[in-house]
Amino acid sequence: MSRRRTLVVTALAFAICTPTHAQNPSASHIVIPFLASATKPSALEFEGAECEMNRAGTTLRCEFEQLFFTTSDVAPDTCLVTTNRYGKTFLRSAEGRWVSSDLPAGVCGVTEVVTLQDGGGVRWTMETRKVVTRKNAATPCAAAAAPPETLSWENLRRPLPCKFVQPGALSR
Repeated sequence: MSRRRTLVVTALAFAICTPTHAQNPSASHIVIPFLASATKPSALEFEGAECEMNRAGTTLRCEFEQLFFTTSDVAPDTCLVTTNRYGKTFLRSAEGRWVSSDLPAGVCGVTEVVTLQDGGGVRWTMETRKVVTRKNAATPCAAAAAPPETLSWENLRRPLPCKFVQPGALSR
C-alpha cells in the first residue's frame, strides 16, 4: 500500500504541477516539470512551472503551480490536496542562473531572492532566500533572515501519511 501511495503522489504532482497554457508563442517556451523540497525531504509540497524567455534570452517569465498534501484533523487517514499558482519574473545573471528579487519590505527591508539553475532537461533547482537589507533598523531584523530553501528535481517520490486523498482548497 505504501508503494501505491508514493506513486499516486508522484503522478498527481506531475499532472497538477505542469500547467498547459502558453503565454507568448513568439518567445522561447521552457517547462520546469517538477520540483520538491531538498531542504525538507519529508515535505509533501511540489512545484512546477511554464516559462517564456524573451527573444534576447535575458528575461524569463514563469507561472508556477504548487501542490500541497496536508493531513486532516477530522480524518487523520485522509490527505487534503491543495494547489496554488503564482507568477515570477527572472533575469539572467552573469553566471547563467535566473534570479528574481522582490522589493525590500517592512522595517527590516526583507527581500525574497529566488534563483533558478538549469541542469539540463528536467534537472532544475530553485533556491529561495530571505535577505535582510536593513539589519540595524530594529532589534529583530538580524534574526529575520531565514536559511535558504532548495527545491530540486531529485528525490521526488515521497511516502504519504494517509490512505485517502480529497480536494482541499484551490487558490490563485
